[in-house]
Amino acid sequence: MTMDIGVGLWTMQSTVADPRNHQRLYADMLESARELEQLGFDSMWFAEHRFWYDGWCPSPLTAIAAAAGVTSTLRFGTAMLLLPQHDPDRIASMAQEVAAMSGDRLELGVGLGHRDAEFDALGLRRRDRGRRMEAGLDRLLGGTHPMDPARIWIGGMADAAIERIGRRNASALLPQTLYPDELDAAVARIHRAAGGRSAGRIGVLKDVFVDVDGARARETFLPALESHYREEAGAWWVLDGDANGFTRPELLDKQMQRITRTAIVGSPDEVSAQLSALASAGVDTVVARLNFDVLTPQQYRDSLMLFASAVLPVAVSA
Repeated sequence: MTMDIGVGLWTMQSTVADPRNHQRLYADMLESARELEQLGFDSMWFAEHRFWYDGWCPSPLTAIAAAAGVTSTLRFGTAMLLLPQHDPDRIASMAQEVAAMSGDRLELGVGLGHRDAEFDALGLRRRDRGRRMEAGLDRLLGGTHPMDPARIWIGGMADAAIERIGRRNASALLPQTLYPDELDAAVARIHRAAGGRSAGRIGVLKDVFVDVDGARARETFLPALESHYREEAGAWWVLDGDANGFTRPELLDKQMQRITRTAIVGSPDEVSAQLSALASAGVDTVVARLNFDVLTPQQYRDSLMLFASAVLPVAVSA
């Protein structure tokens, strides 16, 4: 297989599971950027949220500008920048500036956003997010200095999001929780929506953990992964019309099953085989989410270094 491999997600959160000084978090991010470049990864990916206790990075393009300044070849992406929550002219201007100063190393991933609290606090209506997304994409793709649509990565799994990717001739960054048949269907629908034009790239975000012992990897990582997402999903996600997921434990449990079953976890050979299956499905870019607050720094580093030494050479081989 031949595949671009990025690493994520840098969110600069200080959580209950991993409380850290924010100044230290941003300094560590710069060190991580240098290390990922040295290890041979293609890209480093950042995420955006706001109005939560943990200090989620509210301005990933600013963080990317800093990381680009300490690297020379590593590309940087957003997974995701919540475009409907921004002034599209400002984002277009910032994206152009970051791309220029980094030597054209920006991959702009954009998503709708899903938290009512964020839209409400910004004086926006969540129900308008689709319209605002389309207006933002119009500005990014049709402004004075239009972006290459293949360098805009649109996220989502709903029918409207999949159609938007193909119709805009953009690249896709599909969510980590798609089952194989759902991934196949999404890729096929993107190509159909592109109408025979030269479509963008097909990427997917995947939760990843690797250990020399595959059984130990699953025993170590999957409970921690569930703990991470149970807090996020319960507090943030709208589950069947209920803004508090903790009041719908049956739906929350179902989502946890999806999350753990679609993660890529195991030995280097097992992880490589799952990446190869993604390549066979038409995926050419994987953002491996290796960086989690529920892992110790040593667990993250051991997984990262083993991925770099034993999985990455296989993923990028011709």
